[in-house]
Amino acid sequence: MNDPWQLFAGHGASQRLALLRAIAAEGSISAAARSCGISYKAAWQQVDNMNRQSDSPLVERLTGGRGGGGTRLTELGAQLLHAWDNAGSALQAATGASPALSDISRLPLRTSARNQLPGRITRLDAGAVNDTVHIALAGGQTLTAQVTRGSSLELGLAAGLQVVALIKASWLALATPDAATGIAVANRLQGQILRLTPGAVNSEVIVQLPGGNTLCAMVDNDSIASLQLQPGSDVSALFSAQNVILGIFD
Repeated sequence: MNDPWQLFAGHGASQRLALLRAIAAEGSISAAARSCGISYKAAWQQVDNMNRQSDSPLVERLTGGRGGGGTRLTELGAQLLHAWDNAGSALQAATGASPALSDISRLPLRTSARNQLPGRITRLDAGAVNDTVHIALAGGQTLTAQVTRGSSLELGLAAGLQVVALIKASWLALATPDAATGIAVANRLQGQILRLTPGAVNSEVIVQLPGGNTLCAMVDNDSIASLQLQPGSDVSALFSAQNVILGIFD
């Protein structure tokens, strides 16, 4: 199945979004093309590509009528654009207010990583090979990520940029807050167990973080018994800076 959300990621995403907005406003592909500073042919090629990438068209032509036809967004196209623009408003509003940062975690970012933490880069320490990125999260906690210098430059990482930190559930370890202080690890996020779903060997543990975000960890049952973990327990989620993948919204 084709995923229309991929239209809003990668190279050229900004122009595709601008074209959809212009079509919605102008009701004409030629006027939308002029508004975006591209040719009529280029605009139709982009529209055709977007429609083919989605199972249902995002843009449709109108024929006849008093206005002599035109172009408009389909219901799906309008819904996708509205949802993305609302997400963009949340990004712009996120000047340290935790509700706005929390809203970012509900953006339609499709990934296999269970954990997606939105935040703002507060400092970037550049290195010859790797950059260390310090990120402020909703709720006042901070996260450290380490990415290659090449990836950092390609993403345009810099202080003030909104990012999303992706962490696989299997990369997390849990410890009691007291024990966590003695463990040498870059990231220790404090939280409280919200839910625990036991399995035959491992259990899924959902940790509620300050500010509204959650983390999912896969923990073996022996460790859960040893730590006496249960809903309501205070815990620290531990993970390496190298086990954080950073994403941006283009």
